[in-house]
Amino acid sequence: MKLQWKSVSAEQEKRNSRLRDYRSLIEKDVNRTDRNNRFYEGIDNPGLALLHDILMTYCMYDFDLGYVQGMSDLLSPILFVMENEVDAFWCFVSFMDQMNFEEQMQGMKTQLVQLSSLLRLLDLTFWNYLESQDSGFLYFCFRWLLIRFKRELSFQDVLRLWEVMWTGLPCENFHLLICCSILDSEKHKIMEENMESLRAGGTGTCRRHIRSSPGTTHCDRRGKHSRAAKTES
Repeated sequence: MKLQWKSVSAEQEKRNSRLRDYRSLIEKDVNRTDRNNRFYEGIDNPGLALLHDILMTYCMYDFDLGYVQGMSDLLSPILFVMENEVDAFWCFVSFMDQMNFEEQMQGMKTQLVQLSSLLRLLDLTFWNYLESQDSGFLYFCFRWLLIRFKRELSFQDVLRLWEVMWTGLPCENFHLLICCSILDSEKHKIMEENMESLRAGGTGTCRRHIRSSPGTTHCDRRGKHSRAAKTES
């Protein structure tokens, strides 16, 4: 499969707009993926070349899906651990089979509905508050679910969390409990900041705070919240 895209000449690529678009997106995303990580830092880093090549090969593996923004975030930790192009590629293929990158995003819509139902069960008061702020559908959690908290947690925490999730334990939808734990740990700050904004004549900061704050979270604290939520449910 790698030879397929490697053997495409510049003239052939001019007549294949989809491959050209895939390559352009991959090159842009690879150049800004985990550049502070030693495995990808610097110029002409071999890790970056591997990241690029695996994503291009995946386009050949599933040309209809091709490349979608966010895939480089999912591949990066896998390649970091495997340190081998072939092994990382097949692990990535397996991971993508579990994800929700289909065109209609039906899987993502289903997960958001499930997340909303779970939060309503675990914390009706906060769910009602979000509903009053036109945030009850939890669309701000879309990125959390799509790339499994890759941009919300530190790199090392992502490695730990993904390893746990891939075991299938403690439950199939453990990532939804993680979402609830993030919301639980931030809810008081969200509600306080939103009320202050409203008193000052603003429109509220609910969704903006939720989108921006999880990057400072820590996996151990999240794990305690999610384990408690699982016990309650």
